[in-house]
Amino acid sequence: MGRSILFARQQNHGLAAEAEEMSKAFADSSFLRWLTGESDPELAWEGYFTHTQPQVRAVLDGLLATQPPEDRETAVQLAGAVEAFFLPASLVESRVFESPGPSAGHLIGISPLLVQLSAEIAWGLSMAHPYMPEALPAGWQPAAMRAQESFALAVFQFVRALERPGEAPVPVTMLTTVGERTEPADTLDSTTPRSFYDAAMIFALAHELTHVREGHLPSGEGRNTGRLLIDQRIAAVMGVSEQENEELTADASTFTACFNYLVTTWDRAEELRKGSGHSRTRHTDKRQFHFTAWKSAIRATEICEAYYSAVLLLAHLTQRGGDEDTAQRLETTGMRLPYVQQAVQQVRQKLLVPGYGPFMWTERDVAYRKAHHSWRLHLIENLLPQVSRHRPTHLPGLAGRYPTPEETWQDPANAGAVLPVLEQQLATTQRELGPSHQNTLATRATLAAVRFEASRDARTAMAELRDVIADMTQALGPDDPSTFAARYSLAQVRRRAGDRAGATTALVTLFLEESRALGPDHPEVLDTRYELAHLRAEEGDVEGAVAAFTSLLADQERLLGHDHVVTELTRRSLAQWRQETADPPHETAAAPAGPLIANAPFLSPDHPDTLSSYEARLAYLERGLGRDHPDALTTRWFLATLRAKAGDVSGTVAACTGLLEHDLHAMGFDDIDISVLRSHLEHWRSLETR
Repeated sequence: MGRSILFARQQNHGLAAEAEEMSKAFADSSFLRWLTGESDPELAWEGYFTHTQPQVRAVLDGLLATQPPEDRETAVQLAGAVEAFFLPASLVESRVFESPGPSAGHLIGISPLLVQLSAEIAWGLSMAHPYMPEALPAGWQPAAMRAQESFALAVFQFVRALERPGEAPVPVTMLTTVGERTEPADTLDSTTPRSFYDAAMIFALAHELTHVREGHLPSGEGRNTGRLLIDQRIAAVMGVSEQENEELTADASTFTACFNYLVTTWDRAEELRKGSGHSRTRHTDKRQFHFTAWKSAIRATEICEAYYSAVLLLAHLTQRGGDEDTAQRLETTGMRLPYVQQAVQQVRQKLLVPGYGPFMWTERDVAYRKAHHSWRLHLIENLLPQVSRHRPTHLPGLAGRYPTPEETWQDPANAGAVLPVLEQQLATTQRELGPSHQNTLATRATLAAVRFEASRDARTAMAELRDVIADMTQALGPDDPSTFAARYSLAQVRRRAGDRAGATTALVTLFLEESRALGPDHPEVLDTRYELAHLRAEEGDVEGAVAAFTSLLADQERLLGHDHVVTELTRRSLAQWRQETADPPHETAAAPAGPLIANAPFLSPDHPDTLSSYEARLAYLERGLGRDHPDALTTRWFLATLRAKAGDVSGTVAACTGLLEHDLHAMGFDDIDISVLRSHLEHWRSLETR
């Protein structure tokens, strides 16, 4: 890409030399020997650095070249003040360092294991769960099932190798051979395995580059904090540390940086592929660009989901290895996943849909996110214990997350602490933007709601909210989302002040007007439905509330995803009110924080028909190929993990026993893999005898 070349010319060669020296300082000879097969430490490091450095620098230049126009001056400055390299060690975290030498700037060390595992997961799931199965020929399911088995086996062997590096060579997976190429990403087909590896590298580097750009780094004159996702004073009340806030900021911006890189480079690659002699019109150019943008959004989302799956896997691995500090940091990163998913969805819905079309976020994307979540749980809860069951994990589950500002303000002490911050924000927006600006009016509404939380003075809060609603209606219009939000807050105050009838009437009217103006699937409409369901329950109509929550939960899982914060809140409310009825427990109420996912994608680990589908597949393969065929053995191995997931002790024992009756080297197992399987069998036999 031409602009990348311009940024490459800004490279600080002194800083590049320091990156080389730092790479050498981090060199782990055993890791490099395991990775490269070279026994001479110096030669192993030299070959590794020479091979990987052009890849990283090309991605860095591309990220800088695809910054928005308003950030172009900063990007040019960063081109000569930042250098990046792959860490030549088995480190699971990427890092940013201040230059230790005479060249001022920063060095970014990228974790090769995090990039590789993210790419493995993204590529594997793209093969295992087609994004548009309806576009495939009939009979695609057996190919997808085989891809799922290969993916699960690849991750199992890769993770096992990471936990015991040196005991076996690096597993040859679908992606380990792509590193033989060093061309920059824009010359590659977006459908190749290498494009997933490049996307993982882009994502990891973009995250760390955000910290440098925003000044989220220690400096000689103290910490220099740039833009943050949450105001520091509000974050303190929420219990979010400055460092965690910086990470949230980087998380929220990384998807956009990755998307911008991919859409720009892939569009340029398409132009080069067609050549100058290709006849193009404005219409075909636009259509092709929108198609490229659609692919880029999907890939950036895939790699985002895979990145956090890899982080959580590595968190558990490092904890099992005894590195509690690193494990806790990685687990904290995993806690941010719901926030990241919300940020990605907002970017795609609010920015990309208006710019490109409704295809930039559809129900397919929701289903694909559910598939990633289903596999995330399966890998950690069922595959990982096979690797090291004797090293139990004490990290919290996947339900951990940060509280939202609204949840924090429900505590009167917290609300009182944040009031001065909001009052200062209001004074600033009034002075800089004027009293009728949307931000000023929205801050007034928020301030009125938080004052109520701090004082419980409903009369004053309702008066302030009515005033701001009148001003919003005049300045913004009655159908503006800010006006609807203020009306929602007013209804909430009425409800909590004891006027349930008035709150219900206000919310019903609000629901009808929001549905008309915003559409029935808008998040604000879903929130209003939630409050109406709760009011029905509080008024004594428990059966009606259960029906309303059930319908709402189905829509939230379809639109927001299973593990979204709001979806989880509805799931818990539904479970709570179902206990008040004579209805027997339902699946969604039985395990509100568990792995079950309503409407999980077909063939994902949580789909109710997946286990029986693999039972039938095993019978078919053994009948046609024989019990000792590698394909049949691989299916039996994967079936054992699904039976374990279902809690089928006898079935798991039978599957593992049947496996060990054969020579498993034929399916790619080595002696260590077989010993791990024997240990797994012993565990399930111990459960069978209880």
